[in-house]
Amino acid sequence: MARLLMTAMVLLLFVLEGTVVQVISPSTGGLSWMTVPRFALVCTILISMFLGRREGLYYGLAFGFLQDVLYGQVIGIYSVSMMLASYFSGMIVLLFQRGFGMVIITSILVIFGHEWLLYSMYRMFSLAPHDVQWILSSQILPTVVLNGLFTLVVYMPIRRLCKMIESKKDLSAKE
Repeated sequence: MARLLMTAMVLLLFVLEGTVVQVISPSTGGLSWMTVPRFALVCTILISMFLGRREGLYYGLAFGFLQDVLYGQVIGIYSVSMMLASYFSGMIVLLFQRGFGMVIITSILVIFGHEWLLYSMYRMFSLAPHDVQWILSSQILPTVVLNGLFTLVVYMPIRRLCKMIESKKDLSAKE
């Protein structure tokens, strides 16, 4: 039940990032920078850190494919980038302890890496019309800040859900 609840929560956040949150974007208020909400990515990163890299890989692939189909210009870019981001965040957790600060810093760094990888892939396919300096200052850094703040908000709920899933895995393994 906890796994179903977590998947439904990530799916709801995925829908919200593409609909409601777009209306309250800073670019609609006349500001020159734009933020891209990556709430599903943040959740898959946290899931990967708490449940393991394989679980994060599956969530990243699924929600990346949804992103490609619904919002992307090229099929496969978001699938690959979200899958890699989730997998590598799960790998980093193997090296360090899962403390609050480490999880937040790792999430922010992985989100930055994801945005940079997206820009690089779009640039490779000649779909990115802007230069690196503009993208970095006007899109990537504001996006990282927004999603870093969102990581602070969803850290505890996702951690609790992952602990519930882990405890059910432990109970089923003992039987």
